[in-house]
Amino acid sequence: MAVDQGIEIAEDGVAEVSMTKARASLTALIREVAWGKKTGAFKERGERTAYLVTPEFYKQALDDRARLESLET
Repeated sequence: MAVDQGIEIAEDGVAEVSMTKARASLTALIREVAWGKKTGAFKERGERTAYLVTPEFYKQALDDRARLESLET
């Protein structure tokens, strides 16, 4: 399904879409992330430029950052 939308699943499991196909594939990519629990990535010139993650992943990343910062002070 996702491949038909311009989304490719990379070897590391990240659902990738090129910036040129991003507009047409945005809804499908969001669904891959939200329902498939995958991380999504936007690519430009073959390099990942931005990631799309679930709210739970993002919250955990913020919590982890706060813990690390508290250890540094």
